[in-house]
Amino acid sequence: MAYKKSSFKPSLGFEGKLLTLYKYQIETQAKLLIKIKAALPDHLSNHALYCVLSNKKLSLYTDSAIWSSQLRFYHQTILRSLLVSYSGTIETLQIKIIPQKTEQVAKQKQEKQLPSSENIEFILEQAGHQSDEKLKKALLNLGKTFQRKSKERGHEK
Repeated sequence: MAYKKSSFKPSLGFEGKLLTLYKYQIETQAKLLIKIKAALPDHLSNHALYCVLSNKKLSLYTDSAIWSSQLRFYHQTILRSLLVSYSGTIETLQIKIIPQKTEQVAKQKQEKQLPSSENIEFILEQAGHQSDEKLKKALLNLGKTFQRKSKERGHEK
């Protein structure tokens, strides 16, 4: 029986040189990030999350646009501190924003809490006792909307 050759190569199948190179790059970038954080004020250094060095361009990643704009004020300070302590050359510094994870976005869009079925019935009951037509209509609309939303979510028994 002939075996089909797989194009997938496990990480242990590579020569040690490749993994050593990746490890070296990760260590270099971690050292650069420590130097960048040392050059920044404490309140900003917590928001300098990652940095990636590619050729002569350094990308610094932060968690929001607010911190990105604050970090841009320290652009020259960061470059000067790296010029003194880093043996390679860095010509440009870009500050980028890491987008929020979908889990975080989902937490922000949590379902709104609906009143219990007893409270919905109470709203509808109170609407029937109102003498003001505008208020009566508004309460009826509110109660019916709550009923509909409750049925859509399966809360209705």
